[in-house]
Amino acid sequence: MPLRPPPPAADVGPLILAIPAGEILYRVHASRRGPTAFNPGLGPPSRFAPLHADDPPIVVPTLYAASTILSALSESVFHDVPYRGLAKRILVSRLDGMVLSAITLTRPLRVAQLAGAGLRRIGVRRRDLIDGGPGTYTTTARWAAALHDCSAAPDGLTWTSRQDDTARACVLFGDRVDPGTLAPISAPIHLDVAPGLDLVEQAATDAGITVIR
Repeated sequence: MPLRPPPPAADVGPLILAIPAGEILYRVHASRRGPTAFNPGLGPPSRFAPLHADDPPIVVPTLYAASTILSALSESVFHDVPYRGLAKRILVSRLDGMVLSAITLTRPLRVAQLAGAGLRRIGVRRRDLIDGGPGTYTTTARWAAALHDCSAAPDGLTWTSRQDDTARACVLFGDRVDPGTLAPISAPIHLDVAPGLDLVEQAATDAGITVIR
């Protein structure tokens, strides 16, 4: 059964999780954007973006991040790598222009929890909302919009990473998380050269993925 569309935002009541100030998050992003820069809604669709809110009617800027470096790499560099077969590999050229940044929170965030009881609360299954492929993204983005517009007004969404189920992934809403909420810890690390490439190759080795130079 395909993922059903969300109910009206007024009928969505997510479980809210607090992420404390001082929490460190990692993100992989294009080097042309800064460590705390939100995507204004450009590029190909992803699970929860572009996010078209109804209240008010805007495209909400988004920022994806993760609780570990492995998860940040898994949700970006390794996102489309199959679990088996000859295609379980990436080219180093795939890393051109990509960097890894570590950022910290200067205030607590309230995010809608899309794992465990949080999924049961809103009446959807993980395999439908989190584990589906690109064919589901139109509907999953509608769920993100409903969660954004609901009365709880979360700062973003969080879920157990599909690619690395030992870590938390999240997407933050740029209309509620102002630039001062996020602070870079250090300069971004380019992933196509050492030491960033070393991190990618170690993560690939652990996952049985071949990196082709």
